[in-house]
Order: sequence, then C-alpha cells, then structure tokens
Amino acid sequence: MSRTSLVVQKRDASGKSPVARRLRKEGLVPGVVYGASTPESFSVGYLELNAMLRKGVTLVDLEIEGGDKKLTVIKDYQVHPVRGNVVHIDLQEVTMNQTVRTVVQLQLVGENIGVKAGGIITQGMRELHIESQADAIPEVIEHDITNLDLGEVLILRDLPVQPGVTYLDDPGNMIVTISIPRGAKGLKRASDGTPEGDAAAAADEAAAQAAGDSEA
Repeated sequence: MSRTSLVVQKRDASGKSPVARRLRKEGLVPGVVYGASTPESFSVGYLELNAMLRKGVTLVDLEIEGGDKKLTVIKDYQVHPVRGNVVHIDLQEVTMNQTVRTVVQLQLVGENIGVKAGGIITQGMRELHIESQADAIPEVIEHDITNLDLGEVLILRDLPVQPGVTYLDDPGNMIVTISIPRGAKGLKRASDGTPEGDAAAAADEAAAQAAGDSEA
C-alpha cells in the first residue's frame, strides 16, 4: 500500500467539452471525487497527477482548496486514445476498513525466453480493475513472464490469486502475447524446440480461445 497527499483546485462542476479543453490547455486535468455527499469537481496539475500514477499510489489524502482532507482511492481514469495522456480522473472517498474498487498497475517482469528466441511481445493490459479492502490495496501487481514462449498467450485468469484481491476485468482478457514476426524463418521455442510455424499456429489458437472466452 502506498499513500500520498494531493492538493487540488476546486472547479465548476460543468463537464462541457470547452471547459475541459481549456483546463487541459492550461496543463490541468479535470477530476471528480465521489463520497457520501454530493460529488465534488476539481482540477489538478497534469505533471503532478502523472507522477502520482507512475508511482503506483493506492491511497490519496485529497485536499480541495483548503478544505478538510479526504481519504480517497483512484476509482478510474481516462487516457487519450492517441496521445496516451490522462484526460480525466475519478476518486472515491473511503475509510481504511472499507471494501473498495480501484485501479492498480500491472507490471510484467523477467527476461522472456520467447523474446530471446526472436518473438515480439505485445502487452494488452497495463492496469487492472480490482476489489480489495482499502488498507490492503497492492501498490502494483507483478507477474513473471520469463517462461512465456513463442506462440504463447497469457490471459487474466492465468494470473495467480492475490490474497484479499478480486480481479474485476474479463478473465479472458489478453495480458500479453509472444508472437512470431511476419516472414521470420527458423525460429524455435526455447522450451521444447517447436518450429516457428507450429508455434505461430499455437499462438493463433490460444488467441482465438481467449477471444471466445471474452465473448462468452
């Protein structure tokens, strides 16, 4: 669990696009904190917010323009589909013993054998929506992909269960795949020496299975 303080500016509750665009031009990100009473709108500096998200902060002591601090968690945030910058954030007021829903970073670790064999790694998920008690939210969820080989796919249901944590995303969602470069010749799986053509077929089958599970 990681905790930080964040001082933000109160803003007009209007969610109209021109207002949001003006804030972003000024280097600010619009946000809303939800609690027992009426939701409160605020704006926060992009650089400050981005630094907080990069650190994997799970609990935020939020202060809106000199008001009382609120203990909050990150409920959700939206990222620009092209530029990749955060364009809006939602926080949820909580108590330490409350069960909450939040977003945590997914970090893949290990020197992958499939990449060493010439494969291309594609990561489909970089954060996870979870449910957990507020005082037990993990800073980050790590998974070792050292042994993920050519043509193999890792989906959400393959992740080990974290104590006290429930994954809320679709269990069939693709986390990472190790694919064969188009036109590549002579590649073999590091684990069993399977030729690249068979590995590619296995990857297609695994990806199709994951997609079918997601739609089910």
